[in-house]
Amino acid sequence: MLGLGLSLTKSSVTGWDPTELGAKLIHWYKFNTGITVDDVGGDANAITGWADQKGSNNVSPTDTTNNSKMPQLQSDGTILFQSTNDDIVFSSPLSLGTFAVYFKINWVGGSGTNVINSDDLMDGTGGDFLKLANPTEARVKITTRHDFAIDEVIDGQDFIVGFERKSNGDIEVYKDNIKATDNDGDSLNVATSTAIGLNGMGKPSNKSKWYEVVVCNDSLSTSERNELYTYLTNVG
Repeated sequence: MLGLGLSLTKSSVTGWDPTELGAKLIHWYKFNTGITVDDVGGDANAITGWADQKGSNNVSPTDTTNNSKMPQLQSDGTILFQSTNDDIVFSSPLSLGTFAVYFKINWVGGSGTNVINSDDLMDGTGGDFLKLANPTEARVKITTRHDFAIDEVIDGQDFIVGFERKSNGDIEVYKDNIKATDNDGDSLNVATSTAIGLNGMGKPSNKSKWYEVVVCNDSLSTSERNELYTYLTNVG
């Protein structure tokens, strides 16, 4: 059964959407669009897939027969990940030199520092990941781990977080369009010849509702980042 995704949202009238990023945009998992569900174990909203609105790299759960390992479609159009058992994997794993990967999420489980506890947003080959370690720290692992101090994620509030790597190898993280700072004293640089490998997304330790995910094969300019942030702010 297909989630129709026909409701009028604030983002539908702003004019700009991620296709304006041109050739940089390679995958787009759009809010309340291309989501398929099935009745699995009595859960009529168990997600079986989320279609890529830019390419053909659709995502689906690793197990489509056990609803405890499948995220759920919510009445507001978001996708609810409930535990580290929940994940959705790419039909073709990502391998990226330069990149920009942005998420709009709402962490709804736990309280205080228990809201986020080493939660993968994407993970994959050789232990690489894009992660929220806690409400004030993001991490990127491309062979080696790099830690970033971010503006605090507040339980129950929507936020936007993005991970980028520029052509010179510099890694950057943005939370609500504010650039994160170094949190572990390293150079925050990994040559683009060492690709990040990502197999899927999800696996939070506490409940989180996901609105949208945008994947680019290059870092963004300031104007592009501002436009994307404004767009994602109005999603939902």
